[in-house]
Amino acid sequence: MIRGSCLCGAIRFEIDKVLALTHCHCVHCRKLSGAAFATYAHVAQDKFRFLSGEDMMAEFESSPGSRRKRCRVCGCPAPGKAPYLTTVSIPAGLLDDDPGVRPVLHVFASSKASWWTIADDLPRHEKWVPGYEPKT
Repeated sequence: MIRGSCLCGAIRFEIDKVLALTHCHCVHCRKLSGAAFATYAHVAQDKFRFLSGEDMMAEFESSPGSRRKRCRVCGCPAPGKAPYLTTVSIPAGLLDDDPGVRPVLHVFASSKASWWTIADDLPRHEKWVPGYEPKT
């Protein structure tokens, strides 16, 4: 069991298994995380459960058609599910336990911060991973 929570503890969840960790360099993820990139844990819906705080999340539109959630108390980004994916995406910084996997790729490498150098050999995608882009 992998546990996770927001900074203040209002939102708590547990995961049976993380499928993958990915680094996103898009401008939205950089600004929302306040860092060079955001890392997400991707989990099958049936392997993810909220323990508390589902009612403590505020939802907003971060870009046209893209909705994000945050804790109403501490402002941490919260787990969410894009309507075009079958997985829940969880900001990896919320994980309290080792997810048992390591990052597998970079997305939106074409949007990376100018002051950051990607220094690993993980696969890089200029935009979306083919087949995982939003369905319009």
